[in-house]
Amino acid sequence: MKKIALMFVLSLIFYSCEKDYLIPDKEVPEWLKSKISQDEQMMDDYPSSCLYYGAWLRYIWQDEYYFEYHCSCSSSSPRAISTKGDTLHIRADDANTDYYKEKCCRQLVWKAPKYTDSPW
Repeated sequence: MKKIALMFVLSLIFYSCEKDYLIPDKEVPEWLKSKISQDEQMMDDYPSSCLYYGAWLRYIWQDEYYFEYHCSCSSSSPRAISTKGDTLHIRADDANTDYYKEKCCRQLVWKAPKYTDSPW
């Protein structure tokens, strides 16, 4: 019985040390893991930060993953960033303008404590 209790406690400790990603850890690029860690540190340092209302989302477009940071207290449009960390630069005359029409399969990657989900 003691062994079972010890294993339970150890597994609970191990589980609590995992990052709170909403997709498998191996599918989160290193640049995004670093950015999320920075955001979490900023939230600890500045409790009234707008970061408390943000989330990272993942979409598929042209058979590739793109990540966007959404924040309800920001008026700027989210930038699409590839798995490699490259920003998808979109201009009015660019073929990439189809990104916003064609992206699909929205998934939450990480969300801050006060993030409210929306279908966009």
